[in-house]
Amino acid sequence: MRNYTRLAAIVPLLSAMIVAAGCSSSDPKDADAKGTSASPSSASASEGGASTQEALEPVKLKYYFFGAAKPGDAAVYDEINKRLKEKINTTIEFVKVPNGDYTQKMSVMVNAQEAFDLAFTSPNYLDYFSNAAKGSFVDLTELLPQYAPKTYAELKPEIWNAAKVNGKIYAAINQQIFARQSGLSLSKPLVDKYGFDVSGVKKLSDLLPFLEKVKAGEPVEQTDQLYNAQMKNQVFSYFFPYYEWETIGGTDVPGVADSTEEHPTVFNEYDTPEFKDFVMTMSEYQRKGYIAKDALTRPTFDPAKYAANSIATLMPGIEETLKTTYKADQVIIPLGDPILTSPNAIATMTAVSSTSKHPERALMVIEAFNTDKDLYNLMVWGREGVDYKKVGDNRVESLPGATYGPAYGWMFGNQFNAYVSGSQPDDVWAQTKALNESAKVSTLFGFNFNPDNVKAESANCAAIVNEYKAAFNTGMYGSDTEKKYNEFLAKLKTAGVDKLIAEKQKQVDAFIAAK
Repeated sequence: MRNYTRLAAIVPLLSAMIVAAGCSSSDPKDADAKGTSASPSSASASEGGASTQEALEPVKLKYYFFGAAKPGDAAVYDEINKRLKEKINTTIEFVKVPNGDYTQKMSVMVNAQEAFDLAFTSPNYLDYFSNAAKGSFVDLTELLPQYAPKTYAELKPEIWNAAKVNGKIYAAINQQIFARQSGLSLSKPLVDKYGFDVSGVKKLSDLLPFLEKVKAGEPVEQTDQLYNAQMKNQVFSYFFPYYEWETIGGTDVPGVADSTEEHPTVFNEYDTPEFKDFVMTMSEYQRKGYIAKDALTRPTFDPAKYAANSIATLMPGIEETLKTTYKADQVIIPLGDPILTSPNAIATMTAVSSTSKHPERALMVIEAFNTDKDLYNLMVWGREGVDYKKVGDNRVESLPGATYGPAYGWMFGNQFNAYVSGSQPDDVWAQTKALNESAKVSTLFGFNFNPDNVKAESANCAAIVNEYKAAFNTGMYGSDTEKKYNEFLAKLKTAGVDKLIAEKQKQVDAFIAAK
């Protein structure tokens, strides 16, 4: 049964990673006479070299992902394209979409069947499950071993099983931290200044005394956005590993299950004490001025002003990433223990659009980013001598005045190829692999929900979740918060949440019985 009072174990060495994505209209002149970009015999050409150039017709792809545009983007992408041109006679138009706008923008493009080639996807961004089920992505089950053989061979079959929808694989998994652990991070200078004891922090409301001291003690111009509300993200789901809950069929679609029970029960995560506490805490944060008053309309936020953040994923050595993001050392507060679930194993993926004219070549690009360490680090770190310098065989430092990156390494391929930096230990990726291997494995690992029988209910409930999500995340309902919460639950009922949960339970039961 669910344990609403489960305490967090503080685990040293583990820290948080914000998790926490391409449309391509291939130029007709780039297509070969047969209408395909490569033949099976040329798949090995992904190894690169002059033979590849001769074997493959020139192709231009378009690749969408999320991130903030940087002045140095164009120069880095030009260098990447030079290497891809030599390697597999391919060039790419890279398109960044702002983080909070990514799913909405890409969903519109997908639904309009706009042509594109590569896109970032996950259960949280450009919902992998629903888009795979409705045919928006190419079935890669046979294509991956053929055109991205090393990428495919790098992961165990059990991990690939986590990506299957109706028995098929519809995106390449980006290798990174698969085990998930919830957490919080606080500005270390502020924790030290106000003598805040983090040992008693088990939930967001436990941060209230800390934020109160910072609000009272710091200049007013520095305290207008003390908590990072991440308004467009599914922030509540960040805590699922802590509760040992598991997403089933997409993060915005109600219905989660207990990950470690012998016979998992599916329930509406929004109709729980945990979610109500989250909503009411955010309302209090807003009332006391810890969340920006104009959070729903402010175009930009200053990361250096955040005193506290909710973290979706903890991993070894990630303190350096947080320091770079928030411009200050962070105190990490792990919650619960690491757990391996199917949604977390596929938290970062690269899909090929069903509208792509060159799916084989798109897979060869995926293979290149997963297997070519220099190419991968060019995408993550930028140009050596311009954006970073090497200070060891596998260690780098960003250069003053760098105009690119570091980009999200988990978004583009095998993160275990990434250079390390700052306080990251030299063996950070060995530690990460070990954590993946040692994490508690969910009872439901390998289970994937088939939404065919409840497509309308899934879509209607997800729409209601997204109607309320940003305001709940930012506490914008004020004194009406509890009323709005009850209204939200009632709308989910009307939209068919009970039928949706019953279907999920039926499939979970069948999966457990088959095991």
